Amino acid sequence: MRFSSKNLAVFYYQLGTMVQAGVPIQQAVASTVKTVPRPLRPAVAALSATVGAGAPLHEAMGSDGRFSPFDVNAIRMTEQSGALDVGLLSLSKYHESRAAARKKLVSGSAYPVFVLVAGVFISNFPALFAGERDGKPYSTLHYLWDTFGMLALLAVLVWGAVRLWRWLLTVPGWNVTLERILLAVPVFGRLRFHYALSQWVSSIRLMLKAGKGIVPAMEMASRMVDSPLIAEGYRRAAPLIDNQMDVSQALASADVFPDYLVQLWTTGEKSGRMDEMLDKLAAFYEEAWRTSLDQAVTWLPRIAYALVAVYMIFQIFSLFSNYLKTYNDILNN
Repeated sequence: MRFSSKNLAVFYYQLGTMVQAGVPIQQAVASTVKTVPRPLRPAVAALSATVGAGAPLHEAMGSDGRFSPFDVNAIRMTEQSGALDVGLLSLSKYHESRAAARKKLVSGSAYPVFVLVAGVFISNFPALFAGERDGKPYSTLHYLWDTFGMLALLAVLVWGAVRLWRWLLTVPGWNVTLERILLAVPVFGRLRFHYALSQWVSSIRLMLKAGKGIVPAMEMASRMVDSPLIAEGYRRAAPLIDNQMDVSQALASADVFPDYLVQLWTTGEKSGRMDEMLDKLAAFYEEAWRTSLDQAVTWLPRIAYALVAVYMIFQIFSLFSNYLKTYNDILNN
C-alpha cells in the first residue's frame, strides 16, 4: 500500500530543507526517523539503514516498494544531477497539492453522501411506521433490506464501476478512447486532464532543473504521467521531434495538447526562456485543475439531490400505482 501524499509532503520537505542546508543525505534521513508522521517512521528507518550503508536514496526508496515510480525516478535524476534538494522540495510541493485536492474532494463529497443516505432512509420510513407496503406487512427486516441493502448494492456497483474504469485505463487502445470520452464530460473530465497536464509539465520542469535535456525529460514524464491520452500524444509527436521538427510543432500535430500549452511552448523555444514558460504552464494548469475541483465539489450536492429526487419520484409513483390498483379492485368488486 502506497504512502499518503500528506505524509510524503512532510517527509520530503524535512529532508529537502536539511539537504539544502548542506546536511549529508545519510545524516538527513537519520534525523527524520523520529520527526516524520508516524505511519512513515518504519519505512524511513529502513531507508536510513540502507542509505547509511552507502546506497543512493532512490535505490533505497525503490526497494521499499511503497514509494511511487514517479517519486523514485525524480529522486534518481536529481541525485545524479546534484540537485537533490530541488527534487525533494519539488516533490513536497507536488504531494502537498495532491493531499489538499484529495481532502477538498472528500470533504465536498461528505454532505452529498449524507443527503443520499438520508433520502433512502427517510423515504422508506412511512412504510415502516404504517407496518405495511403494497398491502403487505412491512417489518423492520424489510426496512433494513430496503435501506442498508440498497446502499450496499449501490456501493458495490460504484466499486465495480471504478474497478472497471481503472482496468480499462490499462488496456492499450481502450484507455485512450476512454480518456477522450471522459474529457468530454463537463467539469469532471477537465479535472482529470488538467491535473495530468499539471503533473506532466511539472515533471518536465523538474527534470530540466536536474540537468536533463528537453526530449529525455518529455519522454520520462510521458511514461510517468497518469494519463494515457498525454502519453499517446507524446508517442505521436516523438518521431516528428526526432526528424528535427520543433517540439511545439510536434505537440500541435499530436491533436492532444491544448492550444495554450503549444503557444507558450512556442514562445519558450523562440525566446530561449523555456524554464520560465514551463513555470507559467505548471502554474496555469495547477490553477486550472483547482478551478475544476471547485466546480466538481459544487456539482456533487446537485447530483446527490437529483438522485434523491429520482428515488423519491419512483417511490411516489409506486405508492400511487398501488392505491390506484386498490381503488380499481374495489370498483370491480
